[in-house]
Amino acid sequence: MNVQRLPRSRANKRVATKLTDQPLLTLFTVPKPFIDSQVAQIQKNAIRSWAQLSPAIEVVLFGDDYGIEDAADSLGVRYGGPVAKNQFGTPLLSDTFAKAHDKANADALMYSNSDVIFQPDLLSTLNRILDHEDIQDFVAFGRRHDLHIDRSVDLALEGDRHWLDEQIQNKARRSSVVCKEYFMFRRGIYRTIPDFAVGRGNWDNWMIYHARQRSIPVINTTETVTALHQCHNYKHLKTSRLGCYVTCPEARENQRLAGGRHLVQGSCGTWRMTAERIQPIRNAAWNGDFWRNIGTFSRMILAMPFER
Repeated sequence: MNVQRLPRSRANKRVATKLTDQPLLTLFTVPKPFIDSQVAQIQKNAIRSWAQLSPAIEVVLFGDDYGIEDAADSLGVRYGGPVAKNQFGTPLLSDTFAKAHDKANADALMYSNSDVIFQPDLLSTLNRILDHEDIQDFVAFGRRHDLHIDRSVDLALEGDRHWLDEQIQNKARRSSVVCKEYFMFRRGIYRTIPDFAVGRGNWDNWMIYHARQRSIPVINTTETVTALHQCHNYKHLKTSRLGCYVTCPEARENQRLAGGRHLVQGSCGTWRMTAERIQPIRNAAWNGDFWRNIGTFSRMILAMPFER
């Protein structure tokens, strides 16, 4: 990508800096250990897709579990170092977000789960938000598309791009509205967050709920960002998906720290982006996105105890 736009400052002016000095976005994550071959392949597919959006995006991997630092080196992205963990040995998002703010070179930050493939529409979406005259602080999020991928994918290869496009068209399925895979936000909004455990339930609902409580525009970018989630099992936890997100001690602690599940308000934006426009959602307090999606959500809940 030869041209990138830079974010506005608080005074609504362009940042005066060289393109080579400041990326548009700092995308950070805490990967799982690169021990299981399926997990390793999924994560490499995802991180490789992010790295290919450089120099507009810089990628930072956090954590000291097996293979993370080596993966950063082999995939050509930054290694941010270890982060604090809870008593179960699970990385804490509070320390991760604080360190991401310290290390980021961009004015916009993004947290993503480490199994999601992104494409250039991520950048075009962010550029449109940063160019919008009525938006300063913001939080953007979106639903994912689920797809089983059992091979290495490198989007620098034309054959792999065509193969993935075909898979998306024919086999990918949009998930429930509660499945949020990424959060883009203006620097500073989430510098300090509770000690949530990564990869467990309830913290992602808090992210949206918290921004709404502060009257920060929460933009649903589902229609403009192709967030491709590579399906996986939960063998690393020795539990079901239900245990991971709802019933395990760490999910319950996340719920306590969040002050509740915030399931409805934590799944819906106050603004919506389409191919044509970004605009406030009328009657956003009704949380229509959640209620219109209740069938998909119910089927997901019923399947959870059996997904391991």
